[in-house]
Amino acid sequence: MLDIDDVPRGLLALDLLVKEAEVAVYSAGTVQAGRYLILFGGPVAPVEMSFDRAIQATGGTLVDAVLLPHAEERIAPAVLEGARRWPSKQVDGDTLGVLQSGSSPTMLRCVDAALKGAEVDLVQLRIAEGLGGRAIATLWGETHDVEAAIELAERVLSSGEPAGWSSQTIRNVDPSVAERVGRGTHFYQEWRG
Repeated sequence: MLDIDDVPRGLLALDLLVKEAEVAVYSAGTVQAGRYLILFGGPVAPVEMSFDRAIQATGGTLVDAVLLPHAEERIAPAVLEGARRWPSKQVDGDTLGVLQSGSSPTMLRCVDAALKGAEVDLVQLRIAEGLGGRAIATLWGETHDVEAAIELAERVLSSGEPAGWSSQTIRNVDPSVAERVGRGTHFYQEWRG
C-alpha cells in the first residue's frame, strides 16, 4: 500500500506500477485529507518491482508505504470487503485491543505483525475513509494475547509513520460495549436496502 499526499503523483504512481509488472490493483483512489491510496498485490517478485517503481514516481509526496510479501490472511477481507469478525468460537477472551495510526500503511504493517504473533481475532480494520486519513483496528482475545499483539504492533511501528499512533487494552469489556464494537466502529451505520 502506498499513501501519497498528491493526487496527480498518485495517479502517475498507479499508472507506472501497473506498467512495470503484472499486479492486481485491489483499490486506488482519493481518501480524506486529499491523499491518494493504492493497494495492490500479486506474486512477490512482480509486486516488489511495481512497488519500487511507484515509490520512485511519488517524488517527495510519499506519506508512507508498506510492502507485505506474505500478508496475514485476515487483512485482505478486512480491508477490501470491510469484513467484521466478532470473535470466533476459537478465540476466548474478554479483552479488546484498539489501535490507531495516522497512516494506513503503518496500520497494515502493525496489524500484520500483531496477527502473526499473537492469538487474537481481528474484529475490524478501517483505513483512511471516514477517519480523516487515519486508520484503526480492533482486536479481541485473552488479556495476555491482546497485550502481546499490541506489543508486537508497537515493535514494528518504528519502521512506519509513528504520528497519530495510539493503542489501548480494555480488560473485562462490558457486554454492551462488546456488542457495539462487534457491529463496527462507525458512528453512523450505512443502510444498504
